[in-house]
Amino acid sequence: MNEIFRRREERRCELARDFLAIFGNGEDAILAATMLVMALASPINEEDQARYLAALERLPKGSAAKPRLEFVSPNCAGATWHWRVTFADHHAAYQSLRHFPTKAEADDYASDFVVRLRGEINRR
Repeated sequence: MNEIFRRREERRCELARDFLAIFGNGEDAILAATMLVMALASPINEEDQARYLAALERLPKGSAAKPRLEFVSPNCAGATWHWRVTFADHHAAYQSLRHFPTKAEADDYASDFVVRLRGEINRR
């Protein structure tokens, strides 16, 4: 399983590099790559490992990910309030590292992120 973990991390980094041009920043590129890689069901036995590795290499094509906005929430950092975005895919939640001064900006960001990621899944 160490080989699976190593390949998953390598592929996540490769996807993040590819997504840098799509998302325009490293934080979103890493988040998108993580969501795609983690959507793959982990292999249980040796036969599953070969299928898993093949699916991993095809990403983003054939991804089972169905990214969606989970929620936009206020957050306080000291005396400053800002908005955070959490995405979901199946039963997993992924919080963006970015924060926004208004809910409207957070909503716009969330919509744009989901459209871009779904576009990459469907494009290839």
